[in-house]
Amino acid sequence: MQSLAAYSFEATVADPRLRLRDINLLIDTWLSGKGADEPGGAGGSFESLTGDGTGAFERKTFEAKIGVASAVELVETAHTGATFTTTLEIVCTGDTVSVFVSLSATPGVAIVAPATIYPRCPLVVRTLIEKFSDWRFGGQAVPVGHAFDATQSGGVKDLCNAIRSSGRRLPLVVVSMDHDERVWPDLHIRAAEHLVGLADVAFVDAESSWALTDELGTKDSCFLGAVRLYWPLRRADGSYEGVTWLAHRLTTFGEDDQGRNRFLSVLRRTVMSVAALTMSQPSTFREIQSSATKERLQALEGAAQDAELDSIVDENAKLSEDLEIAKKTISTLQWKLAASAYSRQTEPAANDDDADEPPSKIDVRRPPNPGETRFYKKIGSGGGVDTLVETSACQHKSSNWKPAFKGDQAEKGLIRLEGRDDWKTLAHCSACTGGGRWRANW
Repeated sequence: MQSLAAYSFEATVADPRLRLRDINLLIDTWLSGKGADEPGGAGGSFESLTGDGTGAFERKTFEAKIGVASAVELVETAHTGATFTTTLEIVCTGDTVSVFVSLSATPGVAIVAPATIYPRCPLVVRTLIEKFSDWRFGGQAVPVGHAFDATQSGGVKDLCNAIRSSGRRLPLVVVSMDHDERVWPDLHIRAAEHLVGLADVAFVDAESSWALTDELGTKDSCFLGAVRLYWPLRRADGSYEGVTWLAHRLTTFGEDDQGRNRFLSVLRRTVMSVAALTMSQPSTFREIQSSATKERLQALEGAAQDAELDSIVDENAKLSEDLEIAKKTISTLQWKLAASAYSRQTEPAANDDDADEPPSKIDVRRPPNPGETRFYKKIGSGGGVDTLVETSACQHKSSNWKPAFKGDQAEKGLIRLEGRDDWKTLAHCSACTGGGRWRANW
């Protein structure tokens, strides 16, 4: 069985029993949508309404003095024989309600090949997050599926603070919506929807990406139509761990909606697979399960056998815990093997040598040759000097190109970038937005 994804969040509420009731009603609706006739029962089988095979579910509830825990397991079998399992665990202790959801899959045929499964957020998870606005993970508000607008100065400042925050526990994705460079105009909206519960998504335009570059530096910024995933970790040199997809890499997926969806599948899988390895079941779930078993047996057998029963239950709980750890280890190793094989495939961006490198490392400068024409675009400014990067030509008319002014900030930025000032001509496109584009003939 391969672990595909996991979700974990909790909330402190005034009426935990009411929250549990509302959660169970939402689960009932979800199971009904799958095809279950009696979703509130202990279990059942059905013809799947959302797939091409069959489905079965099981529900359990454990009540103890320390709290209440319930588990729902949905298994769906495709016509290929592959099975997909969604497990929900809800725990209530005191005034805290916790939810843990895991997704896993088992292939339907005996075959040794890289996994090509691209999981999606279960509808029940999306519904829970949309229904209640107080869920948190590690003290951080759970992403609600809406892209954050960082195109204004206040928004950029908030975005920089979020990236730098030592309290950040979840990934953050920044989408550059530079009008001249973007590949898909609605990518930021779709990315936020696909990463609900796991990653916040923000978007910048050409101008606000300059501020992002000024604050974080070229190495840690996002610009020129790129997509950058920031993990909540830093490298030894202080830069941010993450993955960067440059605009020219995004175009290899295809510039239509299908291409966008192919990229979203890769982005989703990147985040979900890490969540599957790092998010774990609440320890209180097994504690409540064990306590409920002890209390039930004690009520049946009497106090004389309490010590022996406690020993048996504790041993069983320990064995169950060890089994879960073993399963987790096996799943982790399977995922690493699958990911290793997957990284060698030719799927766009899956094996990019520069996919996880910041733009400054990707852009290894080669001196311009005599007679060569290069194009540049501004990504930041400071100290009277523009920060430029090499880019592609635009599609505007030749009449839009005008000679650049002597001593222009862009001219100084070009000297800083290329280390020389012996270009023959330097022109600026008046039609390009976001600071424009420069053309240097060397």
